[in-house]
Amino acid sequence: MDLLKTSLKLVPSCITAVLFIGCASIDIPRVSPQELAAERQLQLEHTLTEGFDQIARLHNLLWPLLQGNTDFCRGMTTRSLGLRHASPRSETGQSAIERQARDSVFDFNNRPVIYAVAEGSPADIAGLQPNDRIVAVGTWTWTAESANEFNRSLNRRLDALMRRNAVTLEIEREGERMSIDLTPERVCDVKLGLKPTLEVQARTNGREITVTLGMADRLDDEQIRTVLAHELAHCTMGHITRTSVNSAAGLLFDLAFLTQRVWLGGVFSRLSRDAMSINIEREADYVSMYLLANSGFDTTERAAIWRELADEVTFRSSFFNTHPYSPERYLLLTKTHEEIERKRESGAELVPNGMRLRRR
Repeated sequence: MDLLKTSLKLVPSCITAVLFIGCASIDIPRVSPQELAAERQLQLEHTLTEGFDQIARLHNLLWPLLQGNTDFCRGMTTRSLGLRHASPRSETGQSAIERQARDSVFDFNNRPVIYAVAEGSPADIAGLQPNDRIVAVGTWTWTAESANEFNRSLNRRLDALMRRNAVTLEIEREGERMSIDLTPERVCDVKLGLKPTLEVQARTNGREITVTLGMADRLDDEQIRTVLAHELAHCTMGHITRTSVNSAAGLLFDLAFLTQRVWLGGVFSRLSRDAMSINIEREADYVSMYLLANSGFDTTERAAIWRELADEVTFRSSFFNTHPYSPERYLLLTKTHEEIERKRESGAELVPNGMRLRRR
């Protein structure tokens, strides 16, 4: 008991000593809360601007792939105008400074703003431009009183008009208003997202392709388009469903062990999922070249991306890899290009070997 009392008496002294040790021994510039808030907002604005610029770039690169491969999408299609817009809103958990930064980047003036128009899309052909503000959709017009409802329901109203195959937008550009008629186009129904990390990755859940900011920053336009074609191939081939089926087969073994009160952490689910992963990735590489070719792109230099992305991991083969290693991927894409060129010369349809397309 005496030892405890002695220890408690020493606590204030220990705290004082720790605080003294942690104090700077030299005079450093002081940063005021106001300066910190201002700099934070500037950095948020920079990050938002870079992110939306990259989304606009990726949207433009993906559009012709979605446009040119509806036969490959086999029922997974939708009508689209080829534009992306942002709306002023207060997101759950979003701080005031984050809202201010977003408003500053887009200069909303409480109206939705178009920030991306894909080249060759209905929006592009009709003359829409980035920074156009949307002030009417069909017969429904933005007003100061209806602004919140207008901003929230814009996507729903656009979708309803696109199902009727005719869309009229009124936009505001540099203080002038103009009415624009658009005819939506049927494209592959695959969304696009950007993940703000420095990792060099791209992935899909079967309905949306997500590219990291690190990959977008590292690769040029045609390299990124090659990556997008690969992920789109995963979507068109139903690879995510196949992966889930493979994982479910292994789950049966995990559950069998669990009935004996032994849990192995889902090891069989992971093993069965990964067992076919390399073949699925090979198939996506192969089909992606046809998606590019059918969208009108030259496939000659596409394989070079695997020399660009090669590192000490990707140029080594391993039993535990879930993707083919980069030398194999380079050679596969090269051979696929040669196959496509032979089909072009003979006038054959540009369809992967063994695939039958269901025409609309």
